Amino acid sequence: MHFEEFRETILACRTCLMCRHACTVGNVTQWDTVIPRGKALMLYAIHVGLLQWDQRAVEVLYQCTNCHLCREWCVSRYDIAPVMLAARADVAGMGLAPRPATLMRDNILQLGNPYGEMGSPFGERAQALSLERSGEVLFYPGCTTAHRRPEMAEAGLNLLRHLGASVAVLPEELCCGEPLYVMGFRAEAMAQAQHVAQRIRETGASTVVCPCPTCAKAFRVDYPQWGVDLQGIRFVHISEYLAEQLAVGQLRLSGQQRISLTYHDPCSLGRELGVYEAPRQVLKAIPGTEFREMRLNRQHSPCCGNGGGVLATDFQLAYQAGRNAGEVVMETKADVLVTACPSCKHSLVKHVRGMEVLDIAELVERCL
Repeated sequence: MHFEEFRETILACRTCLMCRHACTVGNVTQWDTVIPRGKALMLYAIHVGLLQWDQRAVEVLYQCTNCHLCREWCVSRYDIAPVMLAARADVAGMGLAPRPATLMRDNILQLGNPYGEMGSPFGERAQALSLERSGEVLFYPGCTTAHRRPEMAEAGLNLLRHLGASVAVLPEELCCGEPLYVMGFRAEAMAQAQHVAQRIRETGASTVVCPCPTCAKAFRVDYPQWGVDLQGIRFVHISEYLAEQLAVGQLRLSGQQRISLTYHDPCSLGRELGVYEAPRQVLKAIPGTEFREMRLNRQHSPCCGNGGGVLATDFQLAYQAGRNAGEVVMETKADVLVTACPSCKHSLVKHVRGMEVLDIAELVERCL
């Protein structure tokens, strides 16, 4: 069993409640079953034969947003998220994955995206612009950006073109494969990664810019672990690319905004990739703005609730977690909430009434 590789974490977490207050899911359900201690106890009981896999045990595995907040509040840095991903691989291998997970798998394998859609608004826009299929910089929007937040994709593409980059997009919209891995389908994820890597190599790009931090994390962290060779190609989140262009004087922000801003750190960009300062450098360079830091920020930023496949497997749980995060955002009383992730924007736009919600690329585009 894959989860048995995390025996040390399971033994440590099963007796500890120190991260209980930080668990994204636990703060919604108020059930000890779904906090790291409860999950570890369940897996320990399965390991020693006291419990068997049943529907409720599988549900608990998929009630984790993969946010890593437990790790950030743990003095020993234990993290339940990778344990959950390993256990999901076990249940998927036994044919016990929940229906929303298998549907997502089938959609990606058959249509190239987890939403089961034939094409995206951004894909249609890219075709209308007759964008190049090769270039120095590849713009990789990712599934959620292209299908659910196309305004983010358009702003990002516009910025790259404004900055004079030789921009290319892939001829076909492809999922990076990370959702497959998160849902437990490891072999399918690695096969998808090989397919995507081949398409990326064919563009000749030396830099790949991603508005989705989950895609950036997949390329930078997971692909090398899966043995996918993309050496010589640099993968950056769009906030990092903008910060680089700002530092060398290529990006000039001149439009006065006269607004107050706050920024929400996405789980994948912050706690997984460690990118905290690049977005802030860009935002603080915008003339006329007042930057208001959230009470919980950087490594302690609240999860929007849409990660870890929870939006697909338990919509109400994802919604309530997003509402909890929105309450922290609203404390700032800022005019604009800036995000750097399509899933975060898709969640938080529902929960910050009276605030405008913009991706960092959308805001920067206004300031040119």
